[in-house]
Amino acid sequence: MLRRECTATSAPGTSKEVFGHLYAGKSSQWFYRKWQKGHQAFNDAARKAVDKGYRITASFDLTACYDSVDHGVLRHFLEKQFKCEHEFCELLTSWLSRWTATETRIYHNHGIPQGPLPSGLLAEAVLQHFDQNIRHERSVRYLRYVDDIRLFAKREDQLREMLIRLDHLSKDIGLFPQASKISIHEVTDIEEELKSISHPVEDAAKYGFADQEKIRKRLVELSPYDRSRGSYMVKDLTRFKYVMARAEPESSLTKRLWRIYGDSPELYSSFVRYLQRYRKMPPGAAKPLVEFVKKRPMYPTIHAAFIEAARERLNPRQARSVDLVAEKLWKPAILQADLLTAVARWRMSRGKLTYSQMKYAVNKANSWWTRAQVVLFLGDDLIGRPSFETLLNHALRDESADVAMAAAFIMGKAGAGLRRDVCPRANPILKEFGLIRRSGSRPCGVHSSLERIAGTVARVNWRSFFRANYSVAERQAVECAAYAETNATSWVNAMDVFDDWLLNDLYARDPSLGIYKIGSVGSVMDSTRLQTDYPKVREMVKGIHIKRYESRLSHAKERRTGKPTKTIKFRFLWDMKPVIREAIAELAVKY
Repeated sequence: MLRRECTATSAPGTSKEVFGHLYAGKSSQWFYRKWQKGHQAFNDAARKAVDKGYRITASFDLTACYDSVDHGVLRHFLEKQFKCEHEFCELLTSWLSRWTATETRIYHNHGIPQGPLPSGLLAEAVLQHFDQNIRHERSVRYLRYVDDIRLFAKREDQLREMLIRLDHLSKDIGLFPQASKISIHEVTDIEEELKSISHPVEDAAKYGFADQEKIRKRLVELSPYDRSRGSYMVKDLTRFKYVMARAEPESSLTKRLWRIYGDSPELYSSFVRYLQRYRKMPPGAAKPLVEFVKKRPMYPTIHAAFIEAARERLNPRQARSVDLVAEKLWKPAILQADLLTAVARWRMSRGKLTYSQMKYAVNKANSWWTRAQVVLFLGDDLIGRPSFETLLNHALRDESADVAMAAAFIMGKAGAGLRRDVCPRANPILKEFGLIRRSGSRPCGVHSSLERIAGTVARVNWRSFFRANYSVAERQAVECAAYAETNATSWVNAMDVFDDWLLNDLYARDPSLGIYKIGSVGSVMDSTRLQTDYPKVREMVKGIHIKRYESRLSHAKERRTGKPTKTIKFRFLWDMKPVIREAIAELAVKY
């Protein structure tokens, strides 16, 4: 809906001026139109402008646009222009502050993640401010593809006036233009101006046919030697990476690419994929790789990528050098996730991890992604069949569904024995491999709902706990989970009802607590017996019930203070999450 509104409320002629993240329409199976078509249309519009005599041009690029989007600005547009609810906007930006934070968990109030499809929608909600306010003048052609703005005019003064206007608009929304890239000039060759991947594909690198001699020659052309700097210079990184993706490893090319990488480290991912096309590296080609791994680059992600490139491709002597590096790096409690994964897989492939170390990596590594990747690398040739099956069975019970599904896949491929209960999401995979007959009983709605509310919680046999009341308690829990993501005020009232059912059946199962009458939560909040036997449950029940007194969905005024009731903030829900987890853990001990 937001995309449709954004398109509908954009400035006149949007389809001729804005080309990125366009809504594909109800009839399309995709949300966005194909970006390739949008980018081609963007370039075609630029060509058309030049053909009509608009030959004075400038680019208005924004510095780190996605990283700089201010959450307050985003809320402003979502609420004021697109009429989104305030609580939704607050919750969304609170999530964004966590998604964009580093592992140190210092939260800041700007930035949207790059990569996920919804990020484009959020970016457009802010960037449409340019489209709405550029004062459409026939003297200047305005074209925008996400944060890349191109301007074309017949006179320089007209272009400068538009640039000043865009500068003011960027300050409105807290974004910063890259002054060094504006470069007002006359177009002499529009194709050189565009430098896009919409150019015709490289003849030497067409899919289905790749002339390696032509590819190497083309890579040389794209990275000429600059005598003044004493290094190779890549002028068009996009085209260079495109051609390199089709290149087969060759010693002279590898040597050249190492020198290019020294000046262009942003090529690391493409270069690593090139190195991984070696089956076995010649000692000369491997030497700089080993030296690079031993140097320990500043970024763990880059270090991890080159360790992966080295795995199973070095001769024994060079591999032993990397062994020493991997041994020193093995600090699983503190190592960054992808570097820990790369080190673990290197050491496993070399037989340098003991069973206890593998068990730690599979069961206790901080990152679920690391645990899943290590599981996918497991094999009975590494640790023997019994130990292999034991680790997989442990992983099948992991709190992360990704880890459990990875274990189920490896178990199915290897035909390993299943020994214990598993994560329900792994059951369909095990069934496909014939390791179990059925995918298992219907998942417990109470458990899954409580996990949606509070994160990973201990398992309680809720069907046995609630018995005849299970279906009504499950429906209530599902509703609580829905409100936890949309309306904190409604969540408090709904959760108080769930607690009512919980107390009713808890007292029925544990007669030592006394007698409980459904609907009388307040009567047992200060119960000594409840406090003694179930202190965490009491803390959860009391905290939610007292907060209910403040809810505008309960009463008009608070009885104790006489003040009008109010909307409950999501902050209360977040504060209650650890309390809920502790209460469930307390019940799990007995039930």
